[in-house]
Amino acid sequence: MKAKHTTPFLLLLAVLLFSPSLFSQTTIDDPEIKKMVTEVKAENLEATVRKLVSFGTRHTLSDTKSDTRGIGAAQHWIKSEFDKYALSSGGRLTSTIDYFMIKADGKRIANDSQLGNVMATLKGTDPTDDRVLIISGHLDSRATDVMDVKSDAPGANDDASGVAAMMELTRIMSKREFPFTLIFVAVTGEEQGLYGARHLAEFAKEFKWNVVAMINNDMIGNSLSSGTSLRDNTKVRVFSETIPYLETEAEAKMRKSTNRDNDSPSRELARYIKTVTNQYVDQLDINLVYRNDRFLRGGDHTPFCQNGFTAIRFCEMNENYDHQHQNVRTENNIK
Repeated sequence: MKAKHTTPFLLLLAVLLFSPSLFSQTTIDDPEIKKMVTEVKAENLEATVRKLVSFGTRHTLSDTKSDTRGIGAAQHWIKSEFDKYALSSGGRLTSTIDYFMIKADGKRIANDSQLGNVMATLKGTDPTDDRVLIISGHLDSRATDVMDVKSDAPGANDDASGVAAMMELTRIMSKREFPFTLIFVAVTGEEQGLYGARHLAEFAKEFKWNVVAMINNDMIGNSLSSGTSLRDNTKVRVFSETIPYLETEAEAKMRKSTNRDNDSPSRELARYIKTVTNQYVDQLDINLVYRNDRFLRGGDHTPFCQNGFTAIRFCEMNENYDHQHQNVRTENNIK
């Protein structure tokens, strides 16, 4: 993954997250947004991706004891970075590894296992504002065999790119104040079945968090298509659900009577993203994809949608399937 290809996505996210009037239309340029955009550094993104790759594999069920290899080492490194960012936050940013148990499922979880999401919470300044905005990327990686916990699985794009974006946002935004609370999280268990995201979404629902948006960054660093050989880093896809999973009978009736099949909260969030991107980020086109995710694929925003929250997925425009869910090798002159 080349870090420069990730930079436009960071600009986009920084714009979206800074807006104090979350999801309202913006017509006047905000100099603070422009300043924050300039603080995004390609070298930081590349360094984060390379560091995550250096752990060899970040398989969800890989080594948790080593200081240098496996999911445990990666989790502790991310938390240490969050703790560095906290020093510039005036005590408002705190971090934790949220551990939870997952039962063996006879499929992708062989034994009862302890998983952990690495979270940084930037507390809002207004005690009466209970809104929560969640930004995520998934920490875990995989080889061809989803149960292979030993082989190298660098996951530079899937999804060190998304984690790098989330961490750069944490670094930049922790220096600033927002009335609402932001949660930055590197979730685990994505490749095994979205376990980390589901744990967080169900926790948020149980404790009645007012989650106004969940932004999932999954594979945002590649620009070269393996199918067409096209290279283009000026476009990004934003996926959003059509009809909310938890739509009530009354809501369904209103939707049908007003022809609002294309107006789910997640879809409105996607449109807002396109609006602010057009305003603040040059040469970046937002391609709105009117479906929850790619065909027969899923992402960490889905459990949030299933629990009634507004959630979308950022994903690169051109996917390289030679670099997804594959053992590291050279075959037919293709790396």
